Amino acid sequence: MPDRIRTGKLHIGQMGYVVAGLRDPREARPGSIISLQKTMQTLISTEMELPSSAALTHQSVLYASVHPMDGDGFDEMHAAVNRLALNDTGLEIHQTTGSSNNGGGPFLGPGLRVGFQGLLHVEVFRQRLLDEFELEAIVTPPKVPYRIRYLESKNYKRPPGAPEEEVIEDLTDWPEQGHRFKVLEPMVDVRILAPMEYAGSIMELTKRKRGIKIRTKPVDEHIWLFTAAMPWADVVTDFHDDLKSTTAGYASFDVSEADPPQQEADLVKVELLLNSEVVDPLAFVCHRDAAQSQARVVCQKLQEVLPRQQFVTVIQAKADGRFIASARIRAYRKDVLTKAGKTVGGGDISRKKKLLQKQKKGKKRQQSTGKVQLSQAAFNSVISRS
Repeated sequence: MPDRIRTGKLHIGQMGYVVAGLRDPREARPGSIISLQKTMQTLISTEMELPSSAALTHQSVLYASVHPMDGDGFDEMHAAVNRLALNDTGLEIHQTTGSSNNGGGPFLGPGLRVGFQGLLHVEVFRQRLLDEFELEAIVTPPKVPYRIRYLESKNYKRPPGAPEEEVIEDLTDWPEQGHRFKVLEPMVDVRILAPMEYAGSIMELTKRKRGIKIRTKPVDEHIWLFTAAMPWADVVTDFHDDLKSTTAGYASFDVSEADPPQQEADLVKVELLLNSEVVDPLAFVCHRDAAQSQARVVCQKLQEVLPRQQFVTVIQAKADGRFIASARIRAYRKDVLTKAGKTVGGGDISRKKKLLQKQKKGKKRQQSTGKVQLSQAAFNSVISRS
């Protein structure tokens, strides 16, 4: 029959419905076992090993913060993301606030910490929000967990209760300057299949991404297999795009956890500042030797994608307590010496100087109080900074 019929039981091959007291539809995960309350005691007494729903769900590969383009559109975006999660079990959603470590601060405001299955999943997520809900969201660069081991010396002792080591995912928790510590970054084994004529380009790209233990193996007379151990931070950003560009789209790759899964590296946190104000979501971590070159690339890209304002926008990159790169976006300037096609003040130079001085003070005041609106292109410049 086309209508629903209450039967009280379901047999193999039948489709039915169950009315449950779930407050959140996302609690109904694939693999969950539904049992009548009166039979629960029987299941417990027989000590059946029931598979947990957590073991049957996918674990997020990377995490990123998602913020609405409009500052007051958080509730609408939150509802839209929850609806997407109903048929996309790969999403893992946690709410953040603008003042928390996972928030966007004064530039982005409150957002969501969302777990994804990969970079392609991020693009599909953004496109579905736009197509199905007409919402444009900003997704920050992926967060990579780093293990920090604090060191002691004669001049520095850890405060009482301070951890000997901790895992840091949000860069706002990165140790401040003056602390002595070691950084262990996650590593993955990368396997690449590509035509042999692109071998030189792939080897060069892998070395540029700090790949080690690089090996090649011919699969047949046309295809080679390339294997290497690479930092997860370099793979999760723009490695896929660079590999497709290098091989004209003919290469494919997959990753797995390396052995050992972490490796000590000389890394440094690079902070981005807009008009002397630190923008936490734009910060990134890279190898110390490449910090200055990557910071210059990011500053130049931000100079191109950030909107021009009525005030000067100063872009700066800072690492180890010193500035390593900078750029400047010129302000719009109104001709205050001309009004209705006529020159103001006639030939009185003091009047003209007074108007220009007043404009200069206004620009300076706007620069200290005005906010630069960040776009997805600004965060993409941090992701593809090579």
